[in-house]
Amino acid sequence: MSSFSRMLLVYDGTAEAQAALNRCSQLSLALSAQVDVVSVVDSVGANAICAGLLSDIACTSMEQLARHALDAAVGHLASLGVTAYGHLKYGRPADVISLHVAAFHADIVVIGHRVQKGIGRWWGERPVHLDLAERLRGSAIVAVTAPLA
Repeated sequence: MSSFSRMLLVYDGTAEAQAALNRCSQLSLALSAQVDVVSVVDSVGANAICAGLLSDIACTSMEQLARHALDAAVGHLASLGVTAYGHLKYGRPADVISLHVAAFHADIVVIGHRVQKGIGRWWGERPVHLDLAERLRGSAIVAVTAPLA
């Protein structure tokens, strides 16, 4: 057994997350590693974008989408023979992921990354994997971009 025995996959159902899921499945099979899949519901960030007007229906919809994505990722990993556990978390992604890594001692964090273009590079939020690189000590971070179509 390798020293990398626990992996954390951050999954939200996007094309980048799907690419991260594929990479995570390859790594977990090669390393015989257990995978925790985390799907984050960031109602705080969504509420800020909506100027505090996020409805209960929107929050419930966000939770249902996150739960559906989580179930799909865990099902995909299980179909490949990977031991995977799903966790639905609430809060800011960098905070939630950091706490999960500390609590469950993940050796590798696999996360999808979307390349920002144009003005989005200036006005968009900082990528989560950069915050994680500053916060996590002793864990490898694998940021996966989606292949070009």
